[in-house]
Amino acid sequence: MNPSFSELYNMTFDRKDLTNEQLLFFYRQLLWPRMIEEKMLVLLRQGKISKWFSGIGQEAISVG
Repeated sequence: MNPSFSELYNMTFDRKDLTNEQLLFFYRQLLWPRMIEEKMLVLLRQGKISKWFSGIGQEAISVG
């Protein structure tokens, strides 16, 4: 029998009594800035914008 991902990487998650809807809300709030960042980096590489200071990895700051 193969171990699960969480068993392999010893990952646990405490929901803190959050509902699925609340967790999805937080996830979407984290995902949106990342999607904007990725789009802006594509535009930068294409030369369509001249400067962009990436905040990839800092999404949680904007969510709080």
